[in-house]
Amino acid sequence: MIWAYRLTFATPVHFGLEGIGQERIEPFVRSDTLWGSLVQKILLLYDVEPEALCREASFVVSSCFPYIAKTFFFPVPAGALDKIMDAMAHMETNQLPFDLKDLKKIRFLSETLFRKVLAGRELDLADFKDLKDSAVFFPPVGSVSKENSPSVLLKTTQRPRVAVDQVFGGVQEGAFFYCTDQFFNNTGGMFFLASFDDQRTRDRVEAALRLLGDSGLGADRTVGRGCFSFTAAPFELDAQTEPTAYVLLSLYHPSRDEIERGILTAKQSAYSLVRRSGHAGSHVTQQFRRADLWMLAEGSLLPFAPRGEIPLVLKRSSYIPHNVYRYGRAFCVPVASGGRQ
Repeated sequence: MIWAYRLTFATPVHFGLEGIGQERIEPFVRSDTLWGSLVQKILLLYDVEPEALCREASFVVSSCFPYIAKTFFFPVPAGALDKIMDAMAHMETNQLPFDLKDLKKIRFLSETLFRKVLAGRELDLADFKDLKDSAVFFPPVGSVSKENSPSVLLKTTQRPRVAVDQVFGGVQEGAFFYCTDQFFNNTGGMFFLASFDDQRTRDRVEAALRLLGDSGLGADRTVGRGCFSFTAAPFELDAQTEPTAYVLLSLYHPSRDEIERGILTAKQSAYSLVRRSGHAGSHVTQQFRRADLWMLAEGSLLPFAPRGEIPLVLKRSSYIPHNVYRYGRAFCVPVASGGRQ
């Protein structure tokens, strides 16, 4: 069974990207970040061996995606907007219903449109009469003019910060930078999907999620960022008897066996790549940098249901008390025949 977890944030959040300063942010939380955060909390709550917990993962999670009011939004499957783009390419400029550049900004589809794609039905111009309608969500959300519009999911602001010398307590010279914070509106937040091997695993993950909500998700947790509450409910997907492809709802690192079976070279494959990097997350390894990984991004299409792997990215040593892993298991859903071939 698949469960949907709806996160309601009580404080600003900062989901940062690697770079100079803390200006660059992501609009959602990737599956490897969410999984790593949950694993850390499970280790704090239960007497579990870290190696076994990471290598024999008994639960699978998707990335976190936005919701507005009661509407979930999912990543655009690869090629889902091709028919619309082809139609607009053959139209006169003065007849275009909207700018093609705005269409390319769309990163998420409402659950209604997403289920239409999963059922094998192609999207057309009738589905996108108004790009500011609640049927789609696309960043930057600041382009929406009305502040009380339900499509305004979040706002961003930058605040100045300085680095403080941890030994002498003074401000470090030249260590002035800006940090970008995100504020969700009263009707918006994020959700993720999860499946579990058994009820015991689900109970542990929900206990870890409750602790994570109190301590914060993302960066700047020590200054109160990322705190949330959550609700859980079963999530049903229409059964697809003859799927032609599978769409990723998480990051995915293919195993050698899956690559040899042609998961990246098949006719149905259509994917984008994302580089994942940064430092380890636990309090005893956070000063060490993990090995970079290239992973398949959310919305990618694959010819068969992938499993993926959890590769080792930081090896245990005299300075590092345990191995560190990057979560690369796939959370995917089937796409019926009639869609992309």
